[in-house]
Amino acid sequence: MATFRSKLQVCRAQANPQLVTAALFDVNHIESKQSAIDQYLARLASINLLTPNPSEFDPLQAQLILLGVVAAVESYFRTLLRRLITLDAECQICSEDQPVTFGAAMHLSKTMLPEALLERVTFVSESSLTDAIRQFVGIKGNLPADLVTTFRDYATVCQLRHCAVHRFGKLGVKNAIFLGLNAHKPGLEKPLLLTYSSLQDAIAISTGVVKTTNNYLFNEVLSRMPSAIWAKTWGKDKLTFLRYYELFADTVSSTKAIPARDLYTLFQAQRVKFASGIPF
Repeated sequence: MATFRSKLQVCRAQANPQLVTAALFDVNHIESKQSAIDQYLARLASINLLTPNPSEFDPLQAQLILLGVVAAVESYFRTLLRRLITLDAECQICSEDQPVTFGAAMHLSKTMLPEALLERVTFVSESSLTDAIRQFVGIKGNLPADLVTTFRDYATVCQLRHCAVHRFGKLGVKNAIFLGLNAHKPGLEKPLLLTYSSLQDAIAISTGVVKTTNNYLFNEVLSRMPSAIWAKTWGKDKLTFLRYYELFADTVSSTKAIPARDLYTLFQAQRVKFASGIPF
């Protein structure tokens, strides 16, 4: 017996246009040589241009800005880890047994191939951030307290971003449990109302996780390099030091890194003090 199916219209659906996705990507783009943090700061400056004045603030627009900021943070981590794997011998060892897809192996350039290692990696929680730097950089032992704190704070921002992306701003139960169910119970299934101040706080936390991670990994990677690598003179060590400096240095903000040679001098001075048992 045939089953009845009504054929009513409560809205008029037009035929979909053809979306030619292959034409939507800039095939002439050349990868920037800026450091990962400089690229993040440039993206953040562009995103901040979209922030409305406090007197005309739109919470929905604020959600969209938050999405852009979190995407910029994720791009920072992917860019930095990819370049570290390409540059650093220890990071390459960490990645030797990691799988990549056949398509990536066939079609990505050698410098971009490490990007395929990160396709299944997320950067939205304390555990995912910790796992990524352990897995691909080879970090062992307890992480410093300031890094753990900034990971946790950033995870809170990512919960708000999750609400905006997957629930059109509404607070889900899982998000509320992470944020603290008792305090957030009245807000369940209620829309996110970012204020100008809270958006600025979220942006500051996002920038904080980038800068804190950037300093930490620069010091960790540089410190573990064998002593024999360093000739202890700028002329002989310049090329080696610059490879890492240019990978990590903030050269655009008002609190940018000191020049490479000055930082190298400070680095060698700290090595001498450590060898002599002198605190620095």
